[in-house]
Amino acid sequence: MMEKLKSFISKISLCIALMGMTACEKYLDIQSNDEQVIPKDLESLQQLLDNSAKMNRGVGSYGEVSADDYFIDQTLYDAKTEENKRSYIWENDLDVFENDWSKGYTPVYISNLVIDQLQHINPASDDLANRDQVLGSALFYRANQYLSLLWNYAKAYHPETANTDMGIVLRNSSDFNEKSVRSSVQVCYDRVIQDLRTAMELLPDQATHVMRPSKIAAYGVLSRTYLSMAKYDSAYYFADKVLEIKDDLLDFNNPADVAITSNFPFARFNKETITYFNLTTSEIFDQYANIQVDTLLYATYSTHDLRREAYFLTGLAPYVSLKGNYAGQPAFETFFFGGLATDEFYLVRAECLARAGKLEDAQEALNKLLVKRYKTGTFQPYALTSQQAVLQLILKERRKELVLRGLRWIDIKRLNLEGANITLKRKINDKEYILLPNANRFALPLPIDIIRETGMPQNPI
Repeated sequence: MMEKLKSFISKISLCIALMGMTACEKYLDIQSNDEQVIPKDLESLQQLLDNSAKMNRGVGSYGEVSADDYFIDQTLYDAKTEENKRSYIWENDLDVFENDWSKGYTPVYISNLVIDQLQHINPASDDLANRDQVLGSALFYRANQYLSLLWNYAKAYHPETANTDMGIVLRNSSDFNEKSVRSSVQVCYDRVIQDLRTAMELLPDQATHVMRPSKIAAYGVLSRTYLSMAKYDSAYYFADKVLEIKDDLLDFNNPADVAITSNFPFARFNKETITYFNLTTSEIFDQYANIQVDTLLYATYSTHDLRREAYFLTGLAPYVSLKGNYAGQPAFETFFFGGLATDEFYLVRAECLARAGKLEDAQEALNKLLVKRYKTGTFQPYALTSQQAVLQLILKERRKELVLRGLRWIDIKRLNLEGANITLKRKINDKEYILLPNANRFALPLPIDIIRETGMPQNPI
């Protein structure tokens, strides 16, 4: 049964990507041929959601590709496709299927299929908890993908323009006959929050496996959502809810937690992991060794900071490259962790407390994290008295801790709205390319095949 379900999903992947126009006319044939494999029971619906290749690998990487934690040299640049070259220097993308947009909407479609089919299932009383978990999981996956797409393909949330800024397509049904229309940023964020708030009431506190959603995961994505909207009270509230349930931290001094000198220091599904996702693969990020870490960023790690050795490889002079991340694969693999882990929410807690003027509490949260990152006996707890200094410290540590985990792009966007003035620069063929703060290009261009097939407006360049 599961193989038939997988075949069904594979057949409609292109249709999902094109969002319902010419190519989706083929759906009627697909549906008639595969009607018998459309799931009709809770077990089959859960199996659809457990398809990790579709549900846990769709978090977009193009924002991270566009951000400033890394660079590639001329030789590597010359070896890339024209599409990836344009992406690297922030020129107009000409993506065609398969791309971050289509990969993002595949889990959305599966989630909608599950939600729609649940309306036709009347579970026995002893199956109600399973039904809640299936529905909560589908809502979580849909919201998480919407948020990822928003971060990449829309402008950062601003309360004065959110009702007019173009967001993404909200497809809340598995019906391909629905026309693709871009909703406003405000409507999109409202939908994300609504789905997550419903999901958190349905899901168990912690899942049986980190590849499945949970209440704590819904709290985590809500915290991320509110942080990206600069709604810091709510971001703090949900970060705190995460840490009430799970506050584990890896001790970088403990070889059982982190194998510092190994080529793959972190175990997959380590004890900080809340819910596991991979970033989508990109030719730019084809090998860890080819990801040359920004030199100014690397310089911010002190010699006593164990992340310096756990995260990075220094043997490929003259550059420092990425070595380890929470995806847990050996070096020279292409998976990057884009999921939820507890370290992120210590940093959210710290940032929100600092913004609220609670400097001692903010630094307590930060110190609790950093003491696990420094060599034993070398970390001196922070006790700064300037709110601006504390906030800047926390933001610096956020970037250092969460390097290449799919969060930098939205951080740049939200912080630039507050006047951070982060300017991005690339240098290729002795020519400098610059992306100014709040430039239109921070909303990535939609793939050209999507624009052609749907007639939707493109993001301004």
